[in-house]
Amino acid sequence: MRDILITSPVQPIAGVSPDIYSWDKPAKGMRMIMSFLQHPALSFLEANLPVRVLHYPDWDDFCRSLEPVPDVLGISFYINETEQALAMARYARKVGVKEIWAGNFGAYTPEILQEFDQVVHGWGESKLAQLTGVEEENKKLIHPEMYGVVGTNLFPRMLFSGTLFTSRSCPFTCNFCQTPDFYGRTTRVPLDEIERIVWTYKKRGVSGINILDENFGTFKSHSQDVVKILHKYNLRWVALTRVDTLRKNFEFWYEHGMFGAHLGIESLNNRSLSGASKRTDQDKNLEMLRILGKHNMFVQIFYILGFEEDTVESIQEDIQLLAEQDFDVAQIQVLTPYPRTEQRSLIENKFGIFEHDLRKYNSRNLVWNHPNISPVQMKELQAWANNLISSNKRVLRSINKLGIYHARPHLNMQGIALLMKQFSGKHQQLHKEFKSKLQAARQWAKSGWYAYDEHQASHTLNASPDTKNRPGVTPQIIIPIEEIR
Repeated sequence: MRDILITSPVQPIAGVSPDIYSWDKPAKGMRMIMSFLQHPALSFLEANLPVRVLHYPDWDDFCRSLEPVPDVLGISFYINETEQALAMARYARKVGVKEIWAGNFGAYTPEILQEFDQVVHGWGESKLAQLTGVEEENKKLIHPEMYGVVGTNLFPRMLFSGTLFTSRSCPFTCNFCQTPDFYGRTTRVPLDEIERIVWTYKKRGVSGINILDENFGTFKSHSQDVVKILHKYNLRWVALTRVDTLRKNFEFWYEHGMFGAHLGIESLNNRSLSGASKRTDQDKNLEMLRILGKHNMFVQIFYILGFEEDTVESIQEDIQLLAEQDFDVAQIQVLTPYPRTEQRSLIENKFGIFEHDLRKYNSRNLVWNHPNISPVQMKELQAWANNLISSNKRVLRSINKLGIYHARPHLNMQGIALLMKQFSGKHQQLHKEFKSKLQAARQWAKSGWYAYDEHQASHTLNASPDTKNRPGVTPQIIIPIEEIR
């Protein structure tokens, strides 16, 4: 059997994902901390296939993993991580790796396909099973044990959550999204496997579950069975879902332990929402945020700047309204026409795309000829929006939701009790087991996460060694320049 190594791209702080909260935000004042301790997609490959997996390595980790040289190197990357993936591939070939595979959304870019021997789209278990010679017939999908953490720089301990996937892909066709075409047919994860991993999380002392389906609730009956399982084990949970799906299911989900939601608000401009084929509107979005706020639920939102209809003035007006709403974490993204989407074809034909540097396709840069907003204005609008929304007051509100209200309309002691559990028993064991990863998560929160293109020269990925892992300094990926030529 061949030695197959699958890795995520190199990064400046090894061990965990970048801090989701600090995404494009200043590392100052009171801060929430949110990181994944394992790479979700790679964890599924590791649990279901005879492969080695490298989660969130730095450059040194990556180089060590190639000794001895594996037969195959697979790299799972996003489009803005293409330069890192190509640098890794070229170094691997230099040291003798004969076959290199690409996966994740970065492998969906036609321009880079010639750099790899195999390209995997969608969830990789089936395609990699074929490539590795694993017999798939009657093989049951194994859901891996995966953890995330959430906390604050004001509290010495972070809360663990178990990561859960109950379905794959999404049947909706928002024109800016690659997901339906990339992942293909929407499928369910079997309920018996969901109950097994939920029982494992409960046994390990975890009290909260983070459901990261593309749209939890796609299969209504299946999702109802899932929340019954979570309720059976007295677990609180947060789900990635749509506003319209949440509206239809709110009462049932709330009665069965829902703690909050990750929501694609996308815009407060109805013309923009309609143009993006988004089946919701401003009033419904605001109403849902009010309902969640009334119940003191933890909410992460995703918001997009730069739809065709947007102007500087309309964005300023919409963000002022958004900042008045009760949510906890926001990712304010610049509209980016990603490859193989309907939106890219429409923009390319109507306005034209001027930027083809894939590092700029990171939700931080305007890469097309917007009719009303310049690239500089868009940068300024995004920075202004982040500064307006990311406030100490908002963090304090989030702490109250977690510790005092515990996602319920009235004060209760469940949140305080949960925080106190972090210092004893099973929680103590989790903190010991993941000690180095927790330190890395706090390190990300101190430095903040910013797009790679903003602190790297156009053809290098170098950084001064004395900036590596230093608190308060935006980290950079250290890749010797000779390795990427």
